Amino acid sequence: MNMKKYMILAAVALVASAACSKVENTVVTPDQAISFQVANYVPQTKAGEVKFDEAKTFSTYAWFHPTSGVAQAFMANETIKWQESAKSWASDRTYFWPKTGYVNFYSYAGTPAPVITDGTATYTDKTIAITDDALLASAAYRYSNSSANKYGLQYGTANTDVTGVPTLFHHILSQVSVIVKFDASEISDTKNKWDLTVNSLALNYDNKGSLTVTFADPGSTGEAWPYAAAGYNWTPSGAYTNLSATVTASVGATQTTTAPNVSAGLTFFDAITVLPQALTNSATIDLNYTLKHYYDGAEQIYETVDLTGAKGIKLTDFTVEAITAWNMNYKYTYTITIKPNNTVTFDPAVEAWQEKAAGYTITQ
Repeated sequence: MNMKKYMILAAVALVASAACSKVENTVVTPDQAISFQVANYVPQTKAGEVKFDEAKTFSTYAWFHPTSGVAQAFMANETIKWQESAKSWASDRTYFWPKTGYVNFYSYAGTPAPVITDGTATYTDKTIAITDDALLASAAYRYSNSSANKYGLQYGTANTDVTGVPTLFHHILSQVSVIVKFDASEISDTKNKWDLTVNSLALNYDNKGSLTVTFADPGSTGEAWPYAAAGYNWTPSGAYTNLSATVTASVGATQTTTAPNVSAGLTFFDAITVLPQALTNSATIDLNYTLKHYYDGAEQIYETVDLTGAKGIKLTDFTVEAITAWNMNYKYTYTITIKPNNTVTFDPAVEAWQEKAAGYTITQ
């Protein structure tokens, strides 16, 4: 009887033990670190995209939009650089994709820097130096983690070509070069030679202005850039600068040109960056040069020509291509070609004899 009781108690204890046992079914959701895919778009080459320099960095702002609730700041001016060990673009601090909702990314590089909010990038009263190169990327909207693509698509089909948050940069400034050359190609007599010396050259233009870039949420994952066509878009402040070309070694340099040749040209501004703007009569090049003419080795004459101030060369007067504005992400090369004046010729004539009637009458 006691044995039977013990057996029943043992059975009850076994059932109780089974009832208290814990079975865990764990679903592992991997955390995916955020990285970037960068490129630099240069429309004037019509060649597409240029690889972003791995020796440089850029900065990123990002906002997390949860499934419900207000947007949250996610990245605040975070420096993104090439991580050689991981072979990817990322910040030194690792950021992981949220498990819900999506993230909007806004990136910039170079100077001047903008003020960025979730949807806008603003440059206010910025003075543009000739070495500035301000880059602003298309906004990357509504990206999230996804089983189809680790860089994620909140909507639509996963893009398997993407290796990071798409970051396509645009130059938001303009670029200008100025070249002066002498053209003797129309002169056949090779005994003619000219020495061209540029004494001074200055570029007058507005170098201060403001720009507000407003991105439009595409409503699905994708890159948003508001300027589909060329435009200067900046609002100049009217602060004109007289930029002297003495910053280069070309001022004072002399180029010798013999007929019938064209000189290689003196480059005074080599791809300087300038504020995009509509060109008015105030946008000019001031040029002062000396020209010496030799014939058969003997100096004939020399003269100094002053095209400055009211006589300055208007940028709107260049005729190869009518350029009325400097547009963002475009490069402009201004070539000033100096030619000999028309050759001296003569138009000889002899004044006709003027006839006068004279008479003498003798009366006898």
